[in-house]
Amino acid sequence: MNTSLFRLGLTPQAEVRLQIDECITHTPEGNFGGIANAAIGTKIKVYEGGKVFPKVSFMGTILIPGGSNAHYLPKHVGIQAHLLFENELSSKFTLGYDLGGEWDGDTESPDLFFGANLTYQPTDKWSFFVESYNRYNSKRQDDWAKPGHDSHFNFISEVGMDYKVSPRLHLNTYYDISFNEFSRYSNIGLGIIWLLN
Repeated sequence: MNTSLFRLGLTPQAEVRLQIDECITHTPEGNFGGIANAAIGTKIKVYEGGKVFPKVSFMGTILIPGGSNAHYLPKHVGIQAHLLFENELSSKFTLGYDLGGEWDGDTESPDLFFGANLTYQPTDKWSFFVESYNRYNSKRQDDWAKPGHDSHFNFISEVGMDYKVSPRLHLNTYYDISFNEFSRYSNIGLGIIWLLN
């Protein structure tokens, strides 16, 4: 029900990131809630990019485990590592794409991650995007597919928009859905980006 991401710039090339997600789950047996994700990481600019070559960044994250009573957090330390790329196609269009590996600490093998994002910015205040982020795991995942089925792939797409209220304040909204099983996963979100300093 809530995702909070705090970013602190250490240098013009590197930042520290802290993310906390909260969830509430309703089941026939009862309701429970708690922290669904707790992570600390960094994003480092590797290459500034050029006319043909993309900008390149590295993002590394450590997933903090929970105790035996945690409903959502992994029982062991998890790791995520991504290479992020970005090409400016024109003054209004930007293409981003990334490759990475994610291991939640509890599963036998890591997920391979691949995603792409196309952003359209018609004015200084408005921007719109469409994104696809996908995972592959060599072990079949039953929670990625229709009930009673397994899948190696998890395909999710997202559309959204952002409005710049001021240079320090942005408002955004998005909608995402899983193509593996529409009825099991769809999400609508509202967000605020606030530059503190």
